[in-house]
Amino acid sequence: MEKGSIDKIGAKFIEMNRRFEEMYQVLFAIPEEALRERKNGSMQVATFRFNWVFGEVNGYEYLEFYRFHRFGDEHTRIWEDGTTEDLDTLESMYSYNPDIPGDEERKEKEMMECYERVLNDLAEAGLLGEVPHHTMMNTYLVLHDKEGE
Repeated sequence: MEKGSIDKIGAKFIEMNRRFEEMYQVLFAIPEEALRERKNGSMQVATFRFNWVFGEVNGYEYLEFYRFHRFGDEHTRIWEDGTTEDLDTLESMYSYNPDIPGDEERKEKEMMECYERVLNDLAEAGLLGEVPHHTMMNTYLVLHDKEGE
C-alpha cells in the first residue's frame, strides 16, 4: 500500500457519499476539524446514525465508519492511500432450506455467532458510542433466545 495523507481519506469519503447525498438530498460530511485533527465522532444525518473512528495499522492511517439505518447498514474502512475495505455489518436475517433437516437451526446459530462477532468488533473499534434504538432492539432480540433468557 502506498503511504498517503489524510487528504486522500477525506477525498475518498466525499466521493463515496455523492450517491448517498443524491439519493437522500442531504449533505453528508465529516466536520473538517474532525478530519484534520483525527477526532472520532458521531452524527445524525436524516434517518442515519453515522459513527467514525481514526486508526493506524503498521504505520498506515485509516478512517473507519459505520452507518446505521433500519434498511441496511454500511461499514467501511478508508485507508490513507484512498483504497477502501468493506467490512461486515450487523445482519439479523438468514435463509435456510426447509427440506434439509436442521438447516434452520444451523443457519440461525451461524447468524447469531456472526452478529455477536461483528458487535464485539464494532465495540472494540469504538464504533458503538451512539447507536439507534432499532439496532439496540435487534441486538437484544438476536442475542437472547426465544424463551427470553
